[in-house]
Amino acid sequence: MPAEDVRPARHAVAGMHASAPIGARSLVLALTCSPGDRHNRDMARATTLFVATDEDLVRLFAAVRHSLEQPITTVKKNLVMHQLQATSSWDPGEDDEKAVISARAPAAAVVSIYADGGGDPIEPVIRPDTRAARALEETAPLRLRALPHAAVVGITGLELEALTVVLLGEKRPPARIVEPLDDDGFVEALPTAALAPLAGLGDEELRELAAKWNAALRLTRRRADESSLFALRALAKEAIARSGHVFTHMPV
Repeated sequence: MPAEDVRPARHAVAGMHASAPIGARSLVLALTCSPGDRHNRDMARATTLFVATDEDLVRLFAAVRHSLEQPITTVKKNLVMHQLQATSSWDPGEDDEKAVISARAPAAAVVSIYADGGGDPIEPVIRPDTRAARALEETAPLRLRALPHAAVVGITGLELEALTVVLLGEKRPPARIVEPLDDDGFVEALPTAALAPLAGLGDEELRELAAKWNAALRLTRRRADESSLFALRALAKEAIARSGHVFTHMPV
């Protein structure tokens, strides 16, 4: 039985966001809405996949930590539902000095990832070929667009965890625990152990993996687009080449 740890953490909100099911009414709307409505819905679920080294993370975010080898049960307040919730966490917390890569910096010392001045944007690993895809790219955080990245719909920590289980057969610790500024959203990491298996897959194997991934997500009433998996494969290759890690950013 994992030890219970009671500490406030912003990751509670990220976990809630990742696991919130789509209700039947939302499903009906998704099937009947106009192209404009679908565009707005996609924008509301915008996420940005990106590759970063520890040096990048320290420069961009308020705090960075190594994850635990095994998850613990934490009791946290869900800031949206205003309720205490028990959840599984890989975060050792900011008081674990051995886990700290970068301590929480004063807000004034950290610039928002949406601010300019972090380098010129580079081309995403998957070129956007639709109006919706271009809109996702244009609204992604500017400082993440200066890193290898792809702006996609709905790839949260939950999707990364499900992909890990499909690839490796079990949950594994995320590569890093990252705390952005409060207004900058949330960041979750793909486990380091998932990079090489993902990077080594061919196109047909990737399509088979996408089907298995979505089968695993079906219980949560979520679905991942196949194109997101192609983006994740490209980013896994970049991460290996740069000795970095793959992350997803979710806006507030």
